[in-house]
Amino acid sequence: MKAVSIATVLLLTLGLSGCITFPTDDSNQVNVLWDVSESISQCEHKGTVIGSQGHFYDYWLHADRDMVWGTLNEMRIKAALLGADTIYLYRPLGFTGSVTMMANAYKCINIQKTTTENAGS
Repeated sequence: MKAVSIATVLLLTLGLSGCITFPTDDSNQVNVLWDVSESISQCEHKGTVIGSQGHFYDYWLHADRDMVWGTLNEMRIKAALLGADTIYLYRPLGFTGSVTMMANAYKCINIQKTTTENAGS
């Protein structure tokens, strides 16, 4: 009976733990920038995205790098859904058991191509 109780608690704990977000085909096309504000000066702002991975009860089950990777993937997926091709990261929030980041999402490719084409004329 004790083994069943331990197994039940273990399964419930594992069931509560969240998975890391993996990239999609669309999100793989989204660039991630920080500390290069000139790169987005000609881009169209599409919105703000937030990503978060890990919880106070399961953060110890995941490596920090996996939670950061999952957070970036979550933001890239949200940016792709907004029609953006670039996210510009805010300074990360402190990690206290989970990873949470915010970024502005931008559409840059068509704007940069148009600017380059007009400059060449």
